[in-house]
Amino acid sequence: MTPEQIRFLYDFNAWANHRVLDACAALTPEQFTRDLRSSMPSVRETLVHTYGAEWVWLERWHGRSPSALPSGTNFSDLAVLRARWAELEAAQKAYLAKVSATDLDRAIEYINFKGQKFAYPLRATLQHVVNHGTYHRGQVAAMLRQLGAKPLSTDLLRYYDALVGQLDD
Repeated sequence: MTPEQIRFLYDFNAWANHRVLDACAALTPEQFTRDLRSSMPSVRETLVHTYGAEWVWLERWHGRSPSALPSGTNFSDLAVLRARWAELEAAQKAYLAKVSATDLDRAIEYINFKGQKFAYPLRATLQHVVNHGTYHRGQVAAMLRQLGAKPLSTDLLRYYDALVGQLDD
């Protein structure tokens, strides 16, 4: 992958995250935090986990190793989560704007939450973050259906449709 392709993936990732957050706006505060007994308890916890993973990896790309993901209790409602994610998205974009082809092969070394050391090429971690987000957006879509709300499609081809003005939901 080239830096331009990575930046495209992150534009897609941001678009897809926005669509999920937009779909979640239909939820009541109780629905947003309701324990649905899924892999993560609630829509909020799933979204905060997804946000948190993006934040952790940005920290790791900068050479820092956070000791934990942010807690869902730090996000009282969707508006707070949306605002924090917008800040993170801007920081990701600024970081990615400087990534070169050579950087993509650079090893990212970090210590995970269990104190274990790992190292992966930057390109692998960049791809991982987008893939991870796709997985959890799918979980949120299922949770929205459980709650009687309508998810919005976040498929990559739907993003292409949006780019050429053919998205029709």
